[in-house]
Amino acid sequence: MEKKGLAAWVERLDSGEGVVLTSILAELNELTSSDETSANQLAEVILKDASLTTQVLKVANTVHFNPTGSPVTTVSRSILTIGFNTIKNICITIKVLETILQGQPSTRLFEIMADAIHAAIQARNICIKMSADGKEEVFVATLLLHLAEMLVLSSGESEVAELSEYYEEGASDRERDRLAEKVIGVSFKRLGLALVKNWRLGGVLQESLQPSVKMSRKAEAVLIGEEVSQVSKKGWDSAEMKALVKKIAAFTSSGVNDVEAMVRESANEAAEVAANYGSDVLVAMIPATRSVETSNDPSLGAKGQHQPNPELQLQILQELTGMMMEGVDMNSLFQTVLEGIHRGVGLERVCLAIFDKGRETISAKYVIGEGTEEWREKFKFNFVKSRSGFLFQLFSIGKPSWIGGTADKELTAALTPDYIAVTGVRQFMIAPIKANKKPVGFLYADLGETKRPLSDTYFNGFKHFCAQINMSLAVLANKG
Repeated sequence: MEKKGLAAWVERLDSGEGVVLTSILAELNELTSSDETSANQLAEVILKDASLTTQVLKVANTVHFNPTGSPVTTVSRSILTIGFNTIKNICITIKVLETILQGQPSTRLFEIMADAIHAAIQARNICIKMSADGKEEVFVATLLLHLAEMLVLSSGESEVAELSEYYEEGASDRERDRLAEKVIGVSFKRLGLALVKNWRLGGVLQESLQPSVKMSRKAEAVLIGEEVSQVSKKGWDSAEMKALVKKIAAFTSSGVNDVEAMVRESANEAAEVAANYGSDVLVAMIPATRSVETSNDPSLGAKGQHQPNPELQLQILQELTGMMMEGVDMNSLFQTVLEGIHRGVGLERVCLAIFDKGRETISAKYVIGEGTEEWREKFKFNFVKSRSGFLFQLFSIGKPSWIGGTADKELTAALTPDYIAVTGVRQFMIAPIKANKKPVGFLYADLGETKRPLSDTYFNGFKHFCAQINMSLAVLANKG
């Protein structure tokens, strides 16, 4: 890298590791926990990323989040059982770890990341009276407080080696900032503020990087969490920690003994979080008060991504049956069906389209898979009430069909160019969805990402999930 200074580094990070990280952070930050649609959209964001899907399921099956040991096989179920805000935080932590700790990270990078996880848990946990969304803001802001330094150290630029040589153990943020200013031409604080503004990472993070006497409670919590992560290294019984505990007691309006127990337990929780992501190095750097082992479950690997996985299909079908018996809402059932078709059957792009109230048009309601981002706007078709109409024929046949296959030639012949214009494929699977014998919509699935040929294996799996969704609707209709 020839240029030094703020502009040069912002440009470098804008075109490097930061692009992937900030795109998913922005996507996650746009979601709020205010309605069921957001939970479905969160599942879609996760399922677009095979690595993220694997990690979320791995974390969801750890003892910390799943003490009963009953397997959680779908992202949809993870969100339902663990909670929207927790899963969102898990996703952000995973993506930050994935970006920062790729390649051969330095000891300093591991240290910053361990401190960030520890500080984020501490900061969130002292926000006792804050809303779930407020706690989430605090968690994310604390986790990203040293994002600029993390991205610089993981960038692989030539100056980074020089910077690392000058690092001294126990150096303060101010000392590291002076060093960065000298070596790379900009302090981490100035670079961090520029990234926050450019990447719209939130007001709480910006406020935390520019502390003042009139800080919000959220920004104050961020800085207290950061302080705990640093002071705890001096010992839980040190004079500095005892003074900090009194400060937290005043912040939370809690007793000193309760706060002391809370911060120690938060350190244990932070170590468990690090262990969930499979890093012994991170665990060792967090001053937990009890031993924690890393979690590595090979059964939760990326197996089954876009390939038929009969074992996973069966697990998800069983999960759907359990959800039905529990009376889970229809949104969660629909999302789980799509996930089953995508991850279990191995079909790459899946959509559930629903009729409008007048049953004149049908449009995408739930989508999963690469390239489906615009389907909510474009996947919309008129219901032509004519024997020659494609959808009219589909609902008349009343069963799953393989368009472009050998058994459904008449329906294939009725396919109009507007479908192909949206999906880009002539071969796909489609099934009518009914409730009380009335058309509700249809399930659609294809291999449009790789354009591979469909097969009986895919079709049989698709039919199992179509039967499940129709059965679920029948059960709900009878209850009503």
